[in-house]
Amino acid sequence: MRISFDWLKSIIHIEKSAEEIADILTSLGLEVEGIERVEKVKGGLRGVVVGEVMDCIPHPNADRLKLARVKYRPDQDALQIVCGAPNIAVGQKVLVATIGTSLYPNSGETLTIKKSKIRGEESNGMICSQAELGIGTDHSGILILDSGVSIGQSAADYLNIESDIIFEIGLTPNRSDATSHLGVARDLAAWYKVHEKSEKIIFIEDELIDLPKQSGSNDLNIQVHQSSLCPRYSGVCIDGIKVGESPEWLKRRLISMDQKPINNIVDITNFVLFQYGQPLHAFNRTTIAGNRIQVTTMPSDTSFVTLDNQLIKLSDQDLMICDGNSNPLCMAGVMGGLNSAVDEDTQSIFLESAYFNPSSIRRSSMYHLLRSNAAKIFEKGADPNMTMKALKAASKLIIEIAGGRISSDWIDIYPRVIDPVEINININEVNSLSGMSFEEESLKEVLNGLRFEYTDLRDGNYKVCIGTNKADVTRQADVVEEICRVYGLDHIPIPEKIKISFPTDIISTHELRQTLSNYLSSKGLNEIQTLSLCSSDVCIRSGIWKSEQLVYINNTSNANLDILLPSLSIGGLNALSFNNNRQLTDLAFFEIGKEYHHLEDTYREKSILGIYLFGNKSLAHWKNPKPMSYDIFDLKTLVEELFNHLGIHFESKSEQHNSVFENSLSYTSGSEPLACIGQLKISLSKLFDLKKPVYYAEIDIHKLNQLSRDRKSIYQEVSKFPSSSRDLAIVIDAHIPYHQLESLVHQSASNNLKEVSLFDIYKNPEQLGTNKISYALSFLFESADHSLTSTELDKEIENIIQQLETKLQARVRR
Repeated sequence: MRISFDWLKSIIHIEKSAEEIADILTSLGLEVEGIERVEKVKGGLRGVVVGEVMDCIPHPNADRLKLARVKYRPDQDALQIVCGAPNIAVGQKVLVATIGTSLYPNSGETLTIKKSKIRGEESNGMICSQAELGIGTDHSGILILDSGVSIGQSAADYLNIESDIIFEIGLTPNRSDATSHLGVARDLAAWYKVHEKSEKIIFIEDELIDLPKQSGSNDLNIQVHQSSLCPRYSGVCIDGIKVGESPEWLKRRLISMDQKPINNIVDITNFVLFQYGQPLHAFNRTTIAGNRIQVTTMPSDTSFVTLDNQLIKLSDQDLMICDGNSNPLCMAGVMGGLNSAVDEDTQSIFLESAYFNPSSIRRSSMYHLLRSNAAKIFEKGADPNMTMKALKAASKLIIEIAGGRISSDWIDIYPRVIDPVEINININEVNSLSGMSFEEESLKEVLNGLRFEYTDLRDGNYKVCIGTNKADVTRQADVVEEICRVYGLDHIPIPEKIKISFPTDIISTHELRQTLSNYLSSKGLNEIQTLSLCSSDVCIRSGIWKSEQLVYINNTSNANLDILLPSLSIGGLNALSFNNNRQLTDLAFFEIGKEYHHLEDTYREKSILGIYLFGNKSLAHWKNPKPMSYDIFDLKTLVEELFNHLGIHFESKSEQHNSVFENSLSYTSGSEPLACIGQLKISLSKLFDLKKPVYYAEIDIHKLNQLSRDRKSIYQEVSKFPSSSRDLAIVIDAHIPYHQLESLVHQSASNNLKEVSLFDIYKNPEQLGTNKISYALSFLFESADHSLTSTELDKEIENIIQQLETKLQARVRR
């Protein structure tokens, strides 16, 4: 939220600097996140002053230059300035940019004035033209001022160049009372009252707005059909207006709020919104058919064209302002309609000031993605007792600026008056909740500063009356928060001893995530981070998921992204597709994210490490013109090396069917599933226009974290004795998976077997037999306490062969 310092000073007397006020506002819970200076002329002409030309002679070394002696400080002598303007003369009052001044000429290049020598002569500043100052286009000569102006006066004061300071406030949702300059001024007044014992008058707080009496009779028939959605509706008709450009002061106020001026009527309604926190809306009176306004809801799918020319379909829960023919004129509290807008030909208006139900406004605004300033105020909870005051303030400005007359009675439909809330508080409970030690006098002082009326019930009990501008203050704890906010949270004492309880050990995956990221990055993979949202249409068209398995959300920002990821692979495929479409076709990614599943009446969220290999292993090179493509074995090697790096024991087995894979290999540790790898289904890849196979691994982060935390590092001395290797070619049935063969080899051998390597696969039905396959294996043996003999090695090999022949019906190729 933007708050103008200059605007604040116009409604409450402030003598402190902007920086001091920013600190005070932050202490009051209105955190100032930034301070911006808004200037009519860039730089504000700081360093530019009025000077008088005391002497002027030709430059000895340049025909077109002159040496002027200019006095611009009353208490100092005149200084020499080199000037090339043809219209300079003795006795003139001019504007001088002093040394160190930065100018922003119309040319766009910043000019910093330095002490220099021009053609051998010293120059101590610059006598400026309009164009050099950035205040006009004339650069034919210097700007000559009135002779009566005082030497040393700043150029900003002389030219009436106004500047402002804008506070960017991070307004929290509970501060419905601080959505305007009046609300912020009230907080400042409370601070001054408590901390400096100063009674600050807010000039617009209790002002009486005198308006001419009704002229003519132009009453509208107003019908509020749903008072629960519109508890108060006020308005008035104004005839004989002239729509045109707003005065400079009004445009300047709106520009400081980052609001574009439109015309005097619309600008006045926006001004009142920013000043009082009460949104208004002006209807072109001639567009209201039947001389009747209806506040009601419309049937679903009713068409409505907004002020910014968007065609939207209404919901049956949208509160609308309609005419006598039930034509929608405005979405209540959110945005006006194009057909009822005030334009340059408008001569009569109906000015609306209402209080709408916050939940209703929030729902419509978010559903239709119409985030107007009015909606942001109404959804927090505007002050229902501000409608008439704001209406009269706007009407007065309209009559002053656009002419016209009040042509109807003051309309105010308020069937159930919303009264201030009364809350009982006890000083002991205030002290207990706040941690402070309030005396009754200091507590009363803060309540007075907040303008809370109260009744002293004796014995530390008070009945406090909370104004309707503070919609969020509904209980004693809320009142205590208001008291602490104004009294100062820095008054909460720090005890000599602080008791804390140590939390239980929380299992965190942060360290594992760092380890995984570092390891996979070292292997040449790039980490990606994708959205946790995707399109349900893509998932259903893949044929992998059904609608009831998906976790739907109401995404008002992008209706296409309507579900949470059922598989991390969806986000990775999006990233692969994005890069592939930009000619980056060889990719190796990894991502740590979550996937979400709907299982009957429950929802499941799972943390996953996803690894993606796509395209070629390397770029084409003259030494390698045809690089190899990634395959499943590259992914298998990467995953198993990762497990070994983490010290995790694993087992693997192949699977024919898995949700997102064509064929897959699953990994377990004990009886718990750990990971699954394979080629993603072609039907899924095609949805992302990926024609090459995508190899994907998904690894359970929490299971991986548990296993890595439980592992113990045991030091084993490196053997001092040489290793020996033996090779075997084993023929087995082709349906037996290789991991079963390798597992049996390790079980059959002693601890001297350190490594089993597969270095060749051979298939030939004529030589091996039908459905037979030959695996060529290399065995590495090593002992920790002696050199292995040939006899020991032969015995190891014989044991292995015997077990393979017995349990797998294998035979050795001799």
